[in-house]
Amino acid sequence: MSVLPFLPSFLSIVAAFVFPALVGLLIISGVARLANPKYLVAFALGLYFWYFSDTLGDAAYLDVNAGFGGGAVQVELVFLFVVGVLLVFSIDRETFRAGTSSRLGFGIPLLVAFALGFHGFGEGAAFTATAATTPATGLLDAFGGITAASAFILHKALEPMIIGAAYWIYAKDHAKNSAGYTKDILLLTLIFVLPGVIGAATDYYLLYDTTYFFAFGLGTSLYAVVRLAKPLFWESGGSSWESTKIAIAMILGFLCLYGAALLHS
Repeated sequence: MSVLPFLPSFLSIVAAFVFPALVGLLIISGVARLANPKYLVAFALGLYFWYFSDTLGDAAYLDVNAGFGGGAVQVELVFLFVVGVLLVFSIDRETFRAGTSSRLGFGIPLLVAFALGFHGFGEGAAFTATAATTPATGLLDAFGGITAASAFILHKALEPMIIGAAYWIYAKDHAKNSAGYTKDILLLTLIFVLPGVIGAATDYYLLYDTTYFFAFGLGTSLYAVVRLAKPLFWESGGSSWESTKIAIAMILGFLCLYGAALLHS
């Protein structure tokens, strides 16, 4: 056995990023036409809670296990996390403003797509590094078989649903027709998957430590949870079961990504 060549590995990884993400956005957009937007964002919050824990693990928990003795690596990881947080919140200075309106409009789901998608840089880099260093008969063999591949594809389909929820709560009137809607979905898909594609294109030959990119992506992703939480408090009233239904939607979102992760165990 020999290591896998770059081009087929790269193209396969790009497909594993792009197509599930597009499908996930289309699915959540279909549901958005039928469901209460509050339940949609609650479901997305549930997805995010698992996403955060998963990305925190990829970022080596910011080297917390080293205590105060992590040295330069620990400082660099925490620094990148902080930079990621400050970057996205400095772009959207309206994040904590009260009210339902925002001048950003479509800019909000675009920023959510970047905030969530950046961790894909580390994923794409890690996958091509595996292809470059692991003797295998094929891509599935290198990455742990069909169940591991299925887990990744499910993750890449579920994670963009967080972006879709942000789109339908903040920018549902941005597209004026089906052509505009298609452009919006394709652009959100591109923003989400582009970091992963770039990571996959670079790490086959360079072989760098991806933990730093996960730390930065962990920081940027905090923007998504704040933006998703705000709509839950826009409207008052409702039935006495409203909180329970929102909680159920969050649990469902969490369990969806949890179930996908089980396939990788």
